[in-house]
Order: sequence, then structure tokens, then C-alpha cells
Amino acid sequence: MFAYFYYKHTNDLYAMYIKNYMFKNMNYFLVKRSTNMFKKIYFLILVLLSQTSHSYPAQSELFGLSNSMVQVFVTFKGGVTGTGSGIVIKENHVATNCHVFADSDGVNVVKFYETYTPISVYADWENDLCILKFDNLPLSPVKLRSAEELSYEEKVFSLTFPNDNPMPLPSYGKVKALYPFHKGNIIRSSAGFTVGSSGGALFDLDFNLVGITTFKSPGRRENYYYCLPVDWIKELLKTKEQMNLKSKAAPFWSLPENKKPFFMRIVLPMQNEDWQLMLKIAKSWTQADDESADAWYYLGFVHKKMANLDFAKLFLKQAVKLNSKHYDSLIVLAEIAVIQKNTDEYNHAIKLMSRIDDVSAKFYLENNPI
Repeated sequence: MFAYFYYKHTNDLYAMYIKNYMFKNMNYFLVKRSTNMFKKIYFLILVLLSQTSHSYPAQSELFGLSNSMVQVFVTFKGGVTGTGSGIVIKENHVATNCHVFADSDGVNVVKFYETYTPISVYADWENDLCILKFDNLPLSPVKLRSAEELSYEEKVFSLTFPNDNPMPLPSYGKVKALYPFHKGNIIRSSAGFTVGSSGGALFDLDFNLVGITTFKSPGRRENYYYCLPVDWIKELLKTKEQMNLKSKAAPFWSLPENKKPFFMRIVLPMQNEDWQLMLKIAKSWTQADDESADAWYYLGFVHKKMANLDFAKLFLKQAVKLNSKHYDSLIVLAEIAVIQKNTDEYNHAIKLMSRIDDVSAKFYLENNPI
């Protein structure tokens, strides 16, 4: 009940996970009252608390940021309407995703029941970043921080208008990956978002805008959430203004699979457990960029799935060598140590995990003993 109450009042994804876990195991929990079950719930609550009340801003602290958020309303032919999110990044300027209003008949933003119409737009259709310019928008801009300064497992939170909600809602998570792309770093985080969130904001814990919530991976399994770097905003403001809402190029994330960047192409075969295709993509990725810790991680991951454990360890250790905060690689290394009953390697992986996130490492240790 604690988790359910917390989720209802904070919209926190970790609380939702705990709620689902408790409900799924409720019969076992009530009937057998297993000591292990109590331990698991205890550690899940510890993880929740570490990710929220003691680390992330309270709802009251988000009020100031929400004043810089706007909801984007779009009209299409035939009276069809759509919504998205936007964030004030400069006086009279709102950043959002181009796909929110591409090929529409008109676009406006709404704040405090007031409607504002842009006078022009800066558009980078390929990267899906657009900036709406206004005459007199009475909203304050947020501070920007380069995505180049972010680190893996750094805590972040998104603020968006999901599912036509009239108020911006937060979602909390961490930076899970940074992918160099078009002179910036695409951010993958565990701060989830859904329909209506396109063009929303991703903040660090100092309330700096670091990304624009843009797209997520397809499929029904674990979703990957991606944000555009704010670094692109400064470059876009140097370009020529326009007022044409007609799309001039498809966004990179909507291209055919073989034309997408490696960090996108790798996801579907992983979700579909197509290990041969995933292996092929991971190999190509490491050959194209042997300095990418993520490329080596996925190569190690797929070798582990194919039971090539020694190769998996080799590639995963390379990922950790390139990025000591690559938590996902350490988890897989710990899993391999359990399979091989290698206590030394297991303890070493847990030790490195603890340096990154002590609570999560304790949770993993409790539930995955060797």
C-alpha cells in the first residue's frame, strides 16, 4: 500500500515498479509470509527512497520549473488536433520537437489558460529539434547545461505533459547512456515518458536543462527513452528563422532500421532475442567505434546470451575499462561470476557497482547471491 500511495501521489516509476511487484506476489506474500519476500520488499523500498525523497526534488521544488513549461497544441486538416510539450530556453523562445507540429495547419502554446502564437520557428528537421519564437511570452527561461558534462548513472528527471495532462508531471531516473551523434550526445535515461511528452524537458538535480524528451524504443518490453542534447539548441539559434511548418526531412530516429545509428539498431534484436542479428550489429558497432563502451557492452551482453562466457567477460571488461561507471556491464559480469561460481570476480563486480550506487548494489547482492 505504501508503494501504491507513493505512485499515485508522485508519478514515480520506481514506486510503480514496487506496486506491480507487490501485487504480482501478493498471494505468496500473504499466505507464506516468506522471510525472503520481506527482505526483497524492504530492499525495493530502500531503492525507491534512494531514488526519490532523499535525492530528487520535492513536488514543491518543481513548481518554479513548471512555470517555464508549456503545452503545445497543434491543428491539422480535418480538425484533427494534437499536443506536445515545450520548454522556455530563452526569452520568448520555446524548444520542442519538430515532429510535434510537422505538416500541421497551425501551432500554439498554452500556459495558465492563455494561448500564445509563435511568429517564427527555427527548425532542424533531421535532428527533430525546433524552437518557436514569440513576440511577448511572459515566461522565464531555464538554465542550460551541456550534455557533454553528464556522466553515466547521474540522476535526472523529466518534466512533461503526458497523455494531455494539463499540468507537467515529473518522472525520475538516471543517465544510462550517452551516444555521440551529430556533434552532441544523445541521452538515454531511465526517466520514462509517454504520448504528449515529446518536446519536454530533462533536468539534472540542479534544475539545469540537459535534454529534450523525444523518442523511445519500440516494442512492449523494457523501453529505452532518448533525449536530444541542449547543445543543439545554441547551434539552431544561429540559423535562419522561418514560418513554414512543412517538414523538410524525416527525423533520424524514424529512418529505416539500416539507416539508424547503431545505438538504435541494437535494441530490437535484443528485445526479440535475435542473438545472431544482435551479434552482427554489435560487431559492426565496435568496428566503427572501438572507443564506445556501449558497443563493447552489447557485444559482451550478446555473447553471454549465447553462452560464450569467456568472450563475454573480455568484452564487458573492455566496456568498464573505457567507462568505469558502466553499471550495466558490471551487472552482467556479476551474473557471469554467479554462473561460473567465481567468488572473487563476483565480489569485485559488486565492489565496483557499490562505488557507483551503493543502495542498488546492496539490492543486487541481496537478491543474487553466489
